[in-house]
Amino acid sequence: MAKTKSKTSSRKIGKASIARDVRGVLADAEQLLHATAGELGAKAKEVRQELARKIEAAKERFHNLEDVKEAAEEGLKEVDQVIRKHPYESVGAALVAGLILGALLKRK
Repeated sequence: MAKTKSKTSSRKIGKASIARDVRGVLADAEQLLHATAGELGAKAKEVRQELARKIEAAKERFHNLEDVKEAAEEGLKEVDQVIRKHPYESVGAALVAGLILGALLKRK
């Protein structure tokens, strides 16, 4: 059981670390974008504008992923509560779903 807890906490730390790294990269890219504002030629300004658009898109996508993650965690908590309230029914439903899936896969 100790191994399971350490694996779970390692995953949480890993995900938190990745999220922190992504935020850091986005912040660094914005700093670079602002620092080079006056030092660029025409072509470089176009590239800079494209980079600014991509940074904003990445921020929005990352924010949306965090929202999806939170919603998924809420859903998992609700499923866990239902399973704990109705353990035998949950096992029965899983058994039936497994049998149906097995039958469908066996036909192919």
